[in-house]
Amino acid sequence: MKQVNDHQEECLNILQEECAEVIQAASKIKRFGLIGKPVNTTKTNRESLEMELGDVLALVDLVKAAGLGVTEEGIERARIDKMQRLSRFMHTWSQTLEIK
Repeated sequence: MKQVNDHQEECLNILQEECAEVIQAASKIKRFGLIGKPVNTTKTNRESLEMELGDVLALVDLVKAAGLGVTEEGIERARIDKMQRLSRFMHTWSQTLEIK
């Protein structure tokens, strides 16, 4: 028996695709810099990363609404936990970041 319905599966598939596009955008910044522009586009690498992060945030909203049991509260708890772990283990952590 299928564990998710067709809509949920579609949301998860698109979320996976968008996450992969974030990885690609981050890689391009590492290789070519923030202001580099890939051939055939007018967007800088920074603008591409912003767009892809926005796409992921949109899919997070769709996943929350898709009936998978993913909640804003659960996501926020996980975000705070991650920020706390990063503050302890990330070598370049900025002390100016506040964990909200």
